[in-house]
Amino acid sequence: MPEVKRTYVLDACALLRLAQDEPGAARVAEILADSASGNVRVLMHQINLGEVVYRIGKQFGWTVAERKRGEISLLPIGIVAFTEELFWQAVKLKASYPMSYADCFAAALAIKEQAVLLTSDPEFEALGAAVIRMVV
Repeated sequence: MPEVKRTYVLDACALLRLAQDEPGAARVAEILADSASGNVRVLMHQINLGEVVYRIGKQFGWTVAERKRGEISLLPIGIVAFTEELFWQAVKLKASYPMSYADCFAAALAIKEQAVLLTSDPEFEALGAAVIRMVV
C-alpha cells in the first residue's frame, strides 16, 4: 500500500506571506520545498488563489498581479477547482461560523483532504478542532 503523504492546504493569507516576503514566508517556502521533493502535498482552492491575485492587484496594480499569478503557477501547489461538493461544504461552514466566504473554501478543502491548513488568519480559530491549523 502506498504511503499517504501529509497534505497541506494554503489559504490566501499564507500564500500572500510568501508572495510579499512577510513574516511566515520562510515556513511556507519550506513546506513548498517539501512538496517539490514529493514529501508532502500542497493544495489551494481556486477561490483562494483568486483572492491572492485580486489582493495583489488591488495593492500593487494588475500588471504586478498578473506577474505574481504566473510565478504562483510555477509553485508545487495543486490548485483545486470549484466543485459542487466543496461549494456546499463551504456554504455550510459559512452558515455555521463567523468567517469570510473565501476562507470557508480553504476550510472545506482542508476538511475534505484531512489536511493541515496553513494560515495567518485568526478567523479560522472559530472552527476549533474541525480543522487542524498551522499558523505561519
